[in-house]
Amino acid sequence: MGRRLVTAAVLVGVVGVLGWTYYHSLVPAIHPDHDHGLENLAGGGFLRVEAVAGGRRNLVGKPGRVLVLHWFELGSAASRNELPFLVDYANSVAGDPGIEIVLIATNTTRDSLRSWAESHGLPTRGLYVDPKGKTAGLIGVRRMPETLIYDSEGHLSHQGRGPMDWSSPQTRSAIQNIKQGGGEHQH
Repeated sequence: MGRRLVTAAVLVGVVGVLGWTYYHSLVPAIHPDHDHGLENLAGGGFLRVEAVAGGRRNLVGKPGRVLVLHWFELGSAASRNELPFLVDYANSVAGDPGIEIVLIATNTTRDSLRSWAESHGLPTRGLYVDPKGKTAGLIGVRRMPETLIYDSEGHLSHQGRGPMDWSSPQTRSAIQNIKQGGGEHQH
């Protein structure tokens, strides 16, 4: 009887470890046949980034609002020139429950990003780090800066490679259009 119990316990443990490993290895399906970012965040799995304030966030799921994921590198001149305008835009929509701006720095640490943000007078709200660029690679980000805009259901509505003009009325209008359900995938 004791031997059966030990065997059953080991078997349950092995199955549990395999199931846990499989569950945490999931990432949403990517599309290797074209050069788009991840098209559907609601597909399940894990795409984690680390909040500068502490903790981690899984980007996967229905965001319930327009989700703007902006990927950048600290040392990039293009990012350095674009970020003040993006931060101004993020501040202008901070009270809008229908839009969330998430800034993600790759290949850096939380402490480096925090001190960089403080030295540039940038708020750390909505600021995340992808320390090794793993999540950027999984989501399909290849060139920095890059912006992926998802609708409230988690479907990719716009992909912008390179700097965007965040002060442009057209950019702001396009995001409002996505918020109202009128955005279609474009890149």
